Amino acid sequence: MTPDFIKHKVRSQDSLGSLASRIRMTEEELKEFHNQNCGKMDKLWVSNLRGIEFVLIPTLFISKEEQTIRKSKMLPPKEYFPGFHASKYLISEKFEESNKKDSDFNYSVNLNIQNSKDGFVAETSLDDFRKNGTAPEDKVSSLSLACMKSIYPISYRLSQKGNLKHCLQHKNLVEQFRNKRAELEDFFIGDISKVYIDFFIEKLSDENYFFRQMQSCLLYQTLFPDLEWFHKQTVWVEEFYIHSNSFPLQFNFQAEQNFDDPDFIETKIFGMLSENCSLRELLKGIRIEDEAVEENIDAEIEIQYFTHKVTKQLHEAKSSVEIRHQNELFQKHHLQITQN
Repeated sequence: MTPDFIKHKVRSQDSLGSLASRIRMTEEELKEFHNQNCGKMDKLWVSNLRGIEFVLIPTLFISKEEQTIRKSKMLPPKEYFPGFHASKYLISEKFEESNKKDSDFNYSVNLNIQNSKDGFVAETSLDDFRKNGTAPEDKVSSLSLACMKSIYPISYRLSQKGNLKHCLQHKNLVEQFRNKRAELEDFFIGDISKVYIDFFIEKLSDENYFFRQMQSCLLYQTLFPDLEWFHKQTVWVEEFYIHSNSFPLQFNFQAEQNFDDPDFIETKIFGMLSENCSLRELLKGIRIEDEAVEENIDAEIEIQYFTHKVTKQLHEAKSSVEIRHQNELFQKHHLQITQN
C-alpha cells in the first residue's frame, strides 16, 4: 500500500514554516500531522528543526479550510430547489402526555413540487391514516379525515429558503368543500356530524386561521425547513411553533453536522426556549397579563436531518418537542419522516 506521507530529510535551510508553505499547510497543521504519524521518531515542538532528522510530509493534504468548503458543497443549498423533496414520505408520530396513554399515528404525505413564475409551489395530501396501528373507526375521526380528504391537494407557496409562505387558492378550497358537503352529509348523518361540518367550513373559511393550523404543525415545520439551517455555524434565535394553532415562541438554536456516513449527512438542530410563556398562554394561544413566573413552561426542540451527499435530497428526518411544566413532563411529541 502506498503510504500517505513521505519522509523528508531535513536540510540546513529548512524550517517548519518553509516546509509547510511549500505544500500549502500551516505550521500547526504540519506539526500535528508529523506528531500523529511519527511513531518513535522525534516529535516536533518548535518552528526550527534543529536536531530533527526527518519530517513526515503528507502526499495528499486537504487543509481544514478546504475540508470545510468541500463539506459545505455536500449540504443542501441555502435556497430551495425542487430536488430537495422526494414525492412521498412515510410519517410516524407519537404523543407522550402525563397521566395519559401514549398515542401513535402513521400516515403518508404526497408531495408535488411545481415551479411557477413567482417561485416554487408544494401540493400536499395525506393518505393511509392509522391510529395505534388501525384505521380510525369512530364517527368523529372518520368525519374529520373525510373533510380533509375532500379538499386535497392543498397548495402552498414556498419561501426562497423553503418554508411554507402562504396557502394558495384558498377560496378554491372553500368552494371545493362546499361542493362536496352534500355528499358528506349524505354519508355522515345526525346532529353531531352537522355541527362538525359547520365548524369545519367556518374554520376553513378563515384563511389566516387555516394557514396557521397547517404552519404550526410539527410535520410541516420539519418537512419544510429553512435551508439556511444546514449552514449555520453559530447560535441563532428563531421562532418555532410547539403547539398547534398557538403562537410561535423564540428559541436559541444551534446546529452540527456528521459526515461519517458514506452516503448521507446528518444535521442535528437543537433549540432551547428563550422567552417566558405560561402553559395557559400556550394552550389558549393568547398572551395573558400578570401570569405567575412559576406557571412558565420549559421547552426543548431536537431535529435530525439526513440528506444525500450527492443529490442533496431529504432522505429522513426526526424531530421532537418536549414541554415541561413545574419540572414535570406535560407533553413530548415525536415525529419521524422517512422517504418511501
